[in-house]
Amino acid sequence: MGSIKKECTTRREFVEKVTGAAVACALVRMRSAKAQNAETAGGEKLVAPCGLYCGACPMYLATVQKDDEKVNALLKQFGAGRSNFKKEDLLCEGCLGGGQLASFCKQCNLRACAESKPNVTRCSDCSEFPCSKITGFNNDGMLHHSEVLANLRQIKEMGMKKWTQREEDRWRCPQCKTSLSWYDPACPKCGAKRSERLFF
Repeated sequence: MGSIKKECTTRREFVEKVTGAAVACALVRMRSAKAQNAETAGGEKLVAPCGLYCGACPMYLATVQKDDEKVNALLKQFGAGRSNFKKEDLLCEGCLGGGQLASFCKQCNLRACAESKPNVTRCSDCSEFPCSKITGFNNDGMLHHSEVLANLRQIKEMGMKKWTQREEDRWRCPQCKTSLSWYDPACPKCGAKRSERLFF
């Protein structure tokens, strides 16, 4: 009759195994939380010179979420009729994020104007606000541009921190808190309808 060898685990081995498992679980949770919060890590840096909230830009969201499906859809939308338009032209980390910029943002005359003036980060900081540049941008027919004058005035009234927090909340799914873009009528993750109008 064969003998069964009983393996004993010492207390030290047990503690090491349990500790190792706990650390591994904590790292997985940290990575998951980091990925979930990556899209809002910019805070005030996501408020563009023109007063747009970059955190709701489809290009910014596709970039930080590393969503190839979204990037390819945007490439199809914006690259139509442009033979030299490529994926890199869409990738963006926000106007003031200090990283990669979409080609549209690189060529923005409002951004260039703010950069050329001392103590001006956004148009609302400028003594000439509202000028014809920002007024024209507000009235160029693009829905998300149509709120920049109101945004900039609210930034002056509310203060940057409070306004940024409001925008972070405004562009989140009312149910699952997924970040929404300017043109999402419903949450792309859970399907919940937006709780308010897309634009003021």
